[in-house]
Amino acid sequence: GYPYLALALLERGRLELRAQLGYESLPAELDPERGVLGRVARSGEPAFVADVGSDPDYEPRSPDVTSEIAVPITAEGQTLGVLSIESTLETPLAASDLRLAQTVAERLATALVLGRDQHALAERARAFAALTSFARAANSTLASEHLFPGLADAILAVMPADVLGLTVVDPGSGRYLVRAVRGVVSPVAVGVEIRVGEGISGRAIESGQLTMARLERPQYPAEVQDLVDADSIFMAGVPVIRDGVVLGAIALGRLTDREPAFSALETEVMTLLAGQTALALANARLLEEVSELAIRDSLTGLFNRRHFDAAFDFLLTRRARDRGDRRPVAAILFDLDYFGHFNKEHGHQAGDAVLRAFAGILLGRFRASDLLARYGGEEFLVVLEGATLADATRIADEIRREVEGISIDGPDGSALHATVSAGCAALNDDEPSREALLRAADVGLFMAKRAGRNQVVAV
Repeated sequence: GYPYLALALLERGRLELRAQLGYESLPAELDPERGVLGRVARSGEPAFVADVGSDPDYEPRSPDVTSEIAVPITAEGQTLGVLSIESTLETPLAASDLRLAQTVAERLATALVLGRDQHALAERARAFAALTSFARAANSTLASEHLFPGLADAILAVMPADVLGLTVVDPGSGRYLVRAVRGVVSPVAVGVEIRVGEGISGRAIESGQLTMARLERPQYPAEVQDLVDADSIFMAGVPVIRDGVVLGAIALGRLTDREPAFSALETEVMTLLAGQTALALANARLLEEVSELAIRDSLTGLFNRRHFDAAFDFLLTRRARDRGDRRPVAAILFDLDYFGHFNKEHGHQAGDAVLRAFAGILLGRFRASDLLARYGGEEFLVVLEGATLADATRIADEIRREVEGISIDGPDGSALHATVSAGCAALNDDEPSREALLRAADVGLFMAKRAGRNQVVAV
């Protein structure tokens, strides 16, 4: 029978109106620093205002109100909200109304605690079900070009946000690069370097811990300040760590005035997401390493013979298809002179040092588009698409002179010297096969050795 009732709950330091009766309009959010409700919320003590005109904190919400009772809703020493009853001059509130309000508040507190516990359990169950789906999605694709955008989409499916950035370390350079973005940040940001300590991702990488903060535009990483369509974002950054190594960071942001913008459960889920992301990145990197081992020589880092044969056959297939624009193709077959004798005299470790040094010379001299492989024990093969026989002969002789003129550090610190012979050949359109080209290059190499080694012969 009370004319005016209001129930407000404390959520992250704010009083949110959850139910009301009798008022024409009440704001959805009440200031906890003002009014009788605010005073009760702050103090945790009930208020009985028999005459609202005598209370300096009272803020009128209806002109005919003359008395108010506000009681805290508390559980385990914590104020969960406030129950307010207001009445008019015709039915003024009394001490019995205060006792009734306190009894109702106790019942409400019990119901709220039980309801929140049930809600928290349901939310946790949903979160962990989503994490299971994320784990499946994260490990379903290991190719890096699909992995990063797939991870970004899967993370957002678990953790809704207005902005997401996935930063991952580049194994070659050690730099942390943005690999995927979503939300209010431009796709142009992909590939940008995030420096350690810069922005929320850089802070998470630096500290190795989940970091949350509100960032204004000047606090965004310098490279992306003009790529974000928001001047202020509450951000959470969680490091992606595997075996003690920080592989990167996940940055999530929400466009809200609330702080923090993420619940305790959500921060727990973020940490678990980062762990699953680290596992997916580690698996992808392992796959890349295994793939590299399958196609590269472990000593020199050059392609092995199996990969060379497959790649060269693909080159020939493509060339046969492009009949109107067939570019010349030349091959150089190198062989380190007297290498077996060198190993016997200096040992296999010294021989390995020479092989690695020669491979380094080849890698520094040829283009990434050239097909370069360790073809046998001390034999190295290069196929140059777009090069003539004269081009190949000139390049091979330049390399021969470079090898002849350098000193290689041996395992024991001694200076090692080596020479190399080479045979050069061009692909013949009358017999455009791998076997024919390599046979011709091998003939040239044989002739170079017969002529005294440390020479280049073209056939």
